[in-house]
Amino acid sequence: MNSTDKIHHIISLVRQECASRVGLDVDGIAGCGKVFDGLYCWPPAQPGTVAVQSCNNKLIKAVNKTGLATKQCTENGTWYVREDLGTPWTNLTQCGSIYIIDDFDDDSNFYDKWLPIIKNTAYLGYSVSMLSLVISLIIFINIKRLHCERNKLHMHLFISYILRASSFVLKDMLFVEGAALFSDVEYINDEIIPTYTWSCKLFISVRYYLIICNYAFMLMEGLYLHNLIFLNLFSESHGTTIYCFLGWVTPLFFIVPWILLRLFFEDTLCWTQNEQKLIKLLLEIPVRISVMVNFILFTLIVRVLVLKIHFTSTFIQQKKIKYRKLLKSTLILIPLYGIPYTISFILSFYAYDNRILEIFWVFFDQAFASFQGCFAALVYCLFNSEVQSEIKRKYSYIYSHRDQEFRRSRTISSNTQQFSLQNNDDALENLNLFGIMDDDFIKKQQKSSSLDV
Repeated sequence: MNSTDKIHHIISLVRQECASRVGLDVDGIAGCGKVFDGLYCWPPAQPGTVAVQSCNNKLIKAVNKTGLATKQCTENGTWYVREDLGTPWTNLTQCGSIYIIDDFDDDSNFYDKWLPIIKNTAYLGYSVSMLSLVISLIIFINIKRLHCERNKLHMHLFISYILRASSFVLKDMLFVEGAALFSDVEYINDEIIPTYTWSCKLFISVRYYLIICNYAFMLMEGLYLHNLIFLNLFSESHGTTIYCFLGWVTPLFFIVPWILLRLFFEDTLCWTQNEQKLIKLLLEIPVRISVMVNFILFTLIVRVLVLKIHFTSTFIQQKKIKYRKLLKSTLILIPLYGIPYTISFILSFYAYDNRILEIFWVFFDQAFASFQGCFAALVYCLFNSEVQSEIKRKYSYIYSHRDQEFRRSRTISSNTQQFSLQNNDDALENLNLFGIMDDDFIKKQQKSSSLDV
């Protein structure tokens, strides 16, 4: 029996198991009838609902171990039919590539080996990023000499990274198999029966908003540097309030229409899947615009820098050094965010043709997304020479101040001991002013008062 015959035989076994388990009749239920779609068994469903089951079963293996296959029962009680196919359609977009387990054991073991590694890498990346970003924020807040417009914008970028990383961790903690909240899931006969409430849809909406905000602040960083160079090369008086405002508000112009369209045209599952391409574009457009514009700004800034720094007169040499430091940190980040995203976007078109390329693409995408916050913290703060010098200055000031206080306290203590030996009665009187009475002092007072009498 060749491989094709094996696949047909296994699918036949799945069909027989489906028929013996649930049958293929409507059984008088007003709605979509029980059906076998060629891979999966689907029980009867009520009109206007979405049937859900795991992409993986005894004989079928999907690349995404936590993915869910869905099948929509329309309002008229029939399974949804795609116009281009003309047949009832099962949504397998969350499953990835699908394999017959008996025939592709090596592939199954391959994905089982690498997917946990990729997930752990993402956890490590987001954890390291959050730690480095929090440390950077503390440094910027506590050192007043670093309170400038440029660092103000950096701080907002850091906050957007922290919120994005937090949303990733919370989603993995609060969701069951990435599909629904723990509170919205019931287990019946060892099967997951999710219900999709407004709370999970709200969480997913906020998560998408935070991702777009993160890319928006990357764009604001590039725009700020561009305007600083083209409008006034050696002046940092331009405020960053407008950039911070746009970074948090601009994503609303994309996320709010996306929410409305999901409510009226694609209110399925927990909004973790985006099947309709036009609606999905509202999430992809701001990200792609941010990366593309930043890359264009990068090329323009490099060109202007080469010209201006080369032909600048000598009386502004000190200012040139200052702005070289600024440009060094920013110019490192702009291609860092643009080029890797472009590579990941190109790989996505070819990844599914080769399992090794697919794993490499997923690993590259997840590692880059999780560690980029750490890169930003290192370049803008922790590895920045200006910040390092201010930290040393702060530490030197604290150390010298404590040393002076210690020496002063020892001097005062020594003088107090000499003074108390010479003028013990005066010292007791001073203590008495604060309500601290000494027994010998009281006796002396009583004795002197009796002599007076």
